[in-house]
Amino acid sequence: MHKVKLNAARLLGAFLIMPSLATYAELEEVIVTAQKRAENVQDVPIAITAASASMLEKTGISGSDELTQVVPNLQFSRQVGSATPFIRGVGTKNSSVGDESSVSTYVDGVYYSSMAGSVMDFNNIERVEVLRGPQGTLFGRNATGGLIHVITKDPTHETSGLLGLSYGSYGELRTDAYASTGLTDSVAIDLSAFYLNRDKGYGDNITRGEERPGEESSSLRSKVLCDIDDNSSLVLSALRANRRSDVGIARQAAVGTTATGGGTNTGDYQDINTNQEPLADTSTDSFSGKYRRDFEHFELISTTAKTRSELNYLLDQDSGPSEVVNFYIRQYTEQFSQEFQLNSTGDGALQWTAGLYYLNADAAYDDTVVATPSANIGVDSLQETTSYAAYAQGSYDISSATKATLGARYTKDKRELSGATSVGSNVAPFTADESWTSPSWRLALDHELKDNVLLYASYSRGFKSGVYNTLVVTGSAPEPVDPEELDAYEVGFKGDFLDRSLRVNASLFYYDFQNLQLQQILGGAVFLFNVGDSEMYGAEVETQYYVTDNFDINVAVALLETEYTNFDAGPVISPKSSGSGNEQNFADLAGNEMTRAPKFTSNISANYRQDTALGEVNYNVSYYYNDGFYWEPDNRTEQDSYDVLNAEVALTTKDEAWRFRLYARNMLDSEYSYYSQQSTFGDFVSAAPPATYGVAVRYSF
Repeated sequence: MHKVKLNAARLLGAFLIMPSLATYAELEEVIVTAQKRAENVQDVPIAITAASASMLEKTGISGSDELTQVVPNLQFSRQVGSATPFIRGVGTKNSSVGDESSVSTYVDGVYYSSMAGSVMDFNNIERVEVLRGPQGTLFGRNATGGLIHVITKDPTHETSGLLGLSYGSYGELRTDAYASTGLTDSVAIDLSAFYLNRDKGYGDNITRGEERPGEESSSLRSKVLCDIDDNSSLVLSALRANRRSDVGIARQAAVGTTATGGGTNTGDYQDINTNQEPLADTSTDSFSGKYRRDFEHFELISTTAKTRSELNYLLDQDSGPSEVVNFYIRQYTEQFSQEFQLNSTGDGALQWTAGLYYLNADAAYDDTVVATPSANIGVDSLQETTSYAAYAQGSYDISSATKATLGARYTKDKRELSGATSVGSNVAPFTADESWTSPSWRLALDHELKDNVLLYASYSRGFKSGVYNTLVVTGSAPEPVDPEELDAYEVGFKGDFLDRSLRVNASLFYYDFQNLQLQQILGGAVFLFNVGDSEMYGAEVETQYYVTDNFDINVAVALLETEYTNFDAGPVISPKSSGSGNEQNFADLAGNEMTRAPKFTSNISANYRQDTALGEVNYNVSYYYNDGFYWEPDNRTEQDSYDVLNAEVALTTKDEAWRFRLYARNMLDSEYSYYSQQSTFGDFVSAAPPATYGVAVRYSF
């Protein structure tokens, strides 16, 4: 299937041997909290990509699902209002309520269990940290593949703010606003607001004879910082976010196929041909409080959070013009979490972190209807999750250059499922419960070869909790899906060279993956099951190079090989020999490639700054290449290779008060999919956005 392209690799080599040009700019020090304490990213023995707000803006990244274009070995799928990330081939295809991603999402240290709340617009962002590899010791049970941590700005006592406005293709209007000020000597507050309205859809609905709907998204966030005394502080945060869109849910039959409902590929990549207008409406409410107190030898951090995510959507499951199966889904996830964390302070040889964690989450389908011509199936189900964990991690300086890290976490999860399935007057209640306990750990050794050059090796174990399928249409409680476990082995290199104008970070990894959780859809029902064993290995290289004070280049290359090593009786979905739709059989799928795992990806961005009489002009071009991958474990449907080219020209006035931008996204108008699905109804794809262009202005004070 895949033909690995070496263009980006050759380009990377050229940059690494490029002769120095006159003047160097020094790379900035990037502080991250990957180990739950503030550290220089180059000192942390973990593969991390940290993207600042300015970097995200320059490269055209406006939301979490677009991080694929700047983070090696990261893939994002969009479906029914949810985002499903994959890192190094590890992720969760299923978006059923109650299931959680194998790649965790955190906002300001708070875990979001619902995938419906993981599609985020980036405003008021300080930085985004993407950690690759299991992070189960410090971050918990569902960070098997890694995690995405969004850190927002904290308020300051100095009055400041900004107002932003942009207008682009398809009538897209976007506004941003931010203000921060001190209320008293000890209290500061900020307010961030975001609104986007795209009044035109990407394409048409042929069956309904109308334009696909546009998109509307908004968020309002506020933080209050209270300096209680010299040794303690409290940060309170509140968020309200809404999104209404058909992106990732609007689907059409894959090229060359005919769905059960009669749908065929329309010829226009952005068009659909369904009797039901697909639309997803999501909302997220979040409240958190973080208390920090310094003691003589350690600090205490207490984080309390409550979130609620709701998702309502309409979906033509057969994606055709005939009434076969339509979904009318109402679901919500409500969670409460409490974490107590202790961190050592000072400069001793031993640095440690320890903590306790509690999570309670209710995830439910509420008045959900699966509509067919013969009967309507009603589903009401609730899965309650209760999770307890204790963890500790310590790093010890064996010598002035060598450090060892050891960490462990013990987790106990309990899932309780209850509900009822109704067909007409027939109501079938069901209940079930199951508990799991599992340790996770991390061992690492790092050595400072010389100033600004770090070598490291690590072994870690991560796991994702067991779960029930909550979309129950059979009238009886399903069997739970067992936890998945992953053993990860990694060696890495982090180095700054040429007077810290060149940064090169690289890693090699091998994964042994057991019991990974997969999804299959049959007759409108979602089935979760475990695959026996899999393995993957690969390499990543990230470089940043300040060629001159005014010119910098960022290059990342990722290689990945994956394989199911034990997969008896795996689902094989193929077109029927006659008629429309697909049929399912079973076969040994050992040796097949894993889903959403491209063999080769690369990204490059170049940024040039020019001083003019009006101010600084910034030119940015970014390019992303994906070699393609398989959507399903039977390796029948695939995403072909594609590339995405973005560009931007921005002028910042000399007083830095005004910034004007011209931008272009997906300039090559590449056709690729956010999501694809095989089922007994047919093969379907959900198109990613086409080429878009726009202008923007921002005023800062």
